[in-house]
Amino acid sequence: MFLTTDDRKISIIGALLLLGLTLTTGITVYDAMRQQIETVLGRGLTGVLEGKALLFETRIEKGIEDTRALSLRPFIVQFMVELNEDIENETARNNLTRNVNSLAQIGFSAAVIYDRNNNVLSQVGTFSSSENPVIPLDGERNVKLIWDNTFILQTTVNVFYQGHKIGKISTEVKLPNLTRSFMDIRSAGSSAELLICAKLPHSYPALACLIRDSSAVRFSHISMSSDRNEISPKELALSGKSGVVSALDYRNIPVIEAFTSLPTLGLLMTLKLNQEELFMPVNDRLKDIILYLVAMIFAEILLLNWFIRKLISSEKEARQTKIKAEEYSTELAKKEKELRERLKEMTCLYEIRRAMELEGSIDGVCQKILKYLDAALQSPDTSASEIVINDKRYVSSDNNKKRLIEADSSNIIEIFKPARLSERKVIFNSFVQSDIYIDHENKGYIRVYYEQDVPDSRIEEQKLIDAIASDLESWIEFRRLEEALVSMAEGQVHKIGQELHDNIGQQIAAVAFQAGALELQASDVNIPRTQLTELAASIVQQTQDLVINIKQLSKVLLPFELEANGLITALQTLATRVSATYNINCQFENDLGEEDLGSMIALSLYRVAQEAVNNAISHGKAKYILISLGTSEVEKKMIHLMIRDDGYGFDESHIKNNFFSGMGIKIMHYRAKQLNGKLTILKRNESGIEVHFMVPLDQGENA
Repeated sequence: MFLTTDDRKISIIGALLLLGLTLTTGITVYDAMRQQIETVLGRGLTGVLEGKALLFETRIEKGIEDTRALSLRPFIVQFMVELNEDIENETARNNLTRNVNSLAQIGFSAAVIYDRNNNVLSQVGTFSSSENPVIPLDGERNVKLIWDNTFILQTTVNVFYQGHKIGKISTEVKLPNLTRSFMDIRSAGSSAELLICAKLPHSYPALACLIRDSSAVRFSHISMSSDRNEISPKELALSGKSGVVSALDYRNIPVIEAFTSLPTLGLLMTLKLNQEELFMPVNDRLKDIILYLVAMIFAEILLLNWFIRKLISSEKEARQTKIKAEEYSTELAKKEKELRERLKEMTCLYEIRRAMELEGSIDGVCQKILKYLDAALQSPDTSASEIVINDKRYVSSDNNKKRLIEADSSNIIEIFKPARLSERKVIFNSFVQSDIYIDHENKGYIRVYYEQDVPDSRIEEQKLIDAIASDLESWIEFRRLEEALVSMAEGQVHKIGQELHDNIGQQIAAVAFQAGALELQASDVNIPRTQLTELAASIVQQTQDLVINIKQLSKVLLPFELEANGLITALQTLATRVSATYNINCQFENDLGEEDLGSMIALSLYRVAQEAVNNAISHGKAKYILISLGTSEVEKKMIHLMIRDDGYGFDESHIKNNFFSGMGIKIMHYRAKQLNGKLTILKRNESGIEVHFMVPLDQGENA
């Protein structure tokens, strides 16, 4: 059948209408898809950029705080004061140099200390060249981010003593984590470009930027002036905003650019991707869609309906992708918040443990604990801390928080059972508590009070105060042990002095008296020779007794066998003497060989063996004791001393009766700690106990 002219007109008009309708629909759908894709991919760029910004902010602030901490070190300040008073003081200069040289071991690549006249007092390492690109932080000249194929943080802080400036400290630390994060932009795309910028002084309306693209890293000054009416992403970032926009970059190329600011550092960061690359998959697909639309014109209405359904399906997928991206973003924000809280808690524990090393009184330690604990709480404005120990109470310094703690006790219901119980059960919102045990006795507690309902996340704060309570227990027990050791040492000195005065001194006086008598009688020719001989023999006998008493006294201070023949012979002599004295079987086995040990580590091993053997005899009533010396099977660089007996051993009653809190066992633990070693006491399955004392082989004379 041939088509008429009207039919052809209708066909042409219908085809044109179908073509227009299809193209309009396709263009509309394409534009909507383009916007959706731009939004989703923009969120992805924002997430990547915010992760990098968080890493930069965290690492740089830590580097600045580490340098500021150096200016507060007492020894460094003391030596700087001495050198300011006398620049020729070699002792102070050598001590300061030794402290500065140790900075290289804790992460600083270079450090220099100046006096108040900017004279160099000490320096370690080599500073970066002044020709390297520099990004000033917050417009200050004393904190700089330098690029030398890696990021280097250069920080200068003033040092003050009694309110007066005595000099300054400059340090450099390499930041490899930031370098890797800065260099790794391949996942964003081949045209991705990451910028880190800082605003120059007001007289220079430009940004100092370090630019990383797919091929290289370069440094450039980007002008802030623009003839365009819209505000650039960099200007938005300078005003403290974050987000993602479509814009023309400094190359006049259309890009999708994510931007954010680091206000505490005075930095801004942008991550951008060329729109051409961003929409390349869509544009390539568009060519196929156009051909498909032309084919659909000839397939008429049915194919057109099918195509619309296809577009609707694609739009739904885009929406689902957007929803998933938002869910991922929400989850990432939640994880980031949790990570910040854990970081606060770790910082709190670090500061408390450092304060324990510096503080000498329990009052000072408790005040420092409250200071850092309040800052680490998740809701510091509606929470308060309290420490009760040895019938003494410490509370937060904030008056509002004091009133919170001192509220009506009838309104306070414990959230958790005492911390030492194996189970905890949530009851109501009021406080969390961790008990403080000293020598297995409850001496107090640490509490955190809350004004509002307590969510499940407070379990993390329960773990935090448990860790603080454990550190406080260890610190108090260690202080008590040190006091006991000082007391024992003073008592031992008193006993030795009394022995010298009452026994050896009297014997020497007697010998001197008889020697004087012998001198007088020798000059008298009428005295019989036998009488002189008897008097001389009495002097000889008393002198020999005096020598024996002095040897016995010297063994209390240092075993003769250990000093003369070394540890192996001393332990063998100990086993032989125990067997002969107590009529038991005491054996010594040596697998260590002829290892050269320092005097301190040898004496500690000998004293631990003495204490363990005495305990086995006096408490365990052992009949067989084995002293074994060798190296650890697990760690070959550890000396392993083992004392095994067949005595009574121990049971739960010994633990309840503070069997393991005796001074002898405490001193063994103290010796292990001083040598960076470990003491373990185990109950044997048959009978008796095993004492394992392990210390590093490389202690030597530096133990």
